[in-house]
Amino acid sequence: MLKLCFGLAAPFCFAQENADSSWREGVAKPFKSITLSSSLREIITKIAVEEGDRITEGQILVNLESEKETVSIERMGQIIEKAQFDFKASKRLFEQNVSSKDDALAKELDLKRVEAELKIAKTELARREIHSPLTGVVVHRFREAGEAVNEAEPILQVMDADHLLLQFYLEAPMLSTLKMGDQIEVSFPEIIPHVERKAKINFIDPEVDARSGMFRVRLLMDNKDQVVRPGMKVRAKFAELKS
Repeated sequence: MLKLCFGLAAPFCFAQENADSSWREGVAKPFKSITLSSSLREIITKIAVEEGDRITEGQILVNLESEKETVSIERMGQIIEKAQFDFKASKRLFEQNVSSKDDALAKELDLKRVEAELKIAKTELARREIHSPLTGVVVHRFREAGEAVNEAEPILQVMDADHLLLQFYLEAPMLSTLKMGDQIEVSFPEIIPHVERKAKINFIDPEVDARSGMFRVRLLMDNKDQVVRPGMKVRAKFAELKS
């Protein structure tokens, strides 16, 4: 049995069945795992999801206190109505040669200014809504509604496990046997009965670790049925080296 090790501070080791085997062991990782936080120091008014909930990209997950911003937008809407009325009236008077062009331009500038202020107010409101950056699942909920949160403090951790990244460390001579897009046979020994799939090479590390003589390879695999969980061991059959 051949034991392959990699890593510097805390080496990882995988036992291979024999030195000539084309099978290698690796680990499954989520395609994306993101910790969501606030860009503001504010109070959480609502968290719309629980751990384990499925989420879609763009879905509102967290609301922060926004009463002041909501009132500001309503107020700006009323001011814009007045500014639009004044601009139309000044434009009509100018066309009738009753007022000067400068008066019409001044009213137009007033309208544009309050429209810009409304955009700023809407931006401030949008900052108080935290949207999902991916389609996946909520894996951790760090806060509750009613709690105050500071900038960059974690609120939720979300994960896309509909696709998995399968990471392997291979011996440097195997570089010549691999190319991007290759379809690789993989299996998951921790699942009973064993699951076998196909995965595609989507990353080959251009650097070989000088200490271990190994390089990193990553495969992308579809996992929409959620049969395989991140963190599980995976075995992949790579092409054998020719002597």
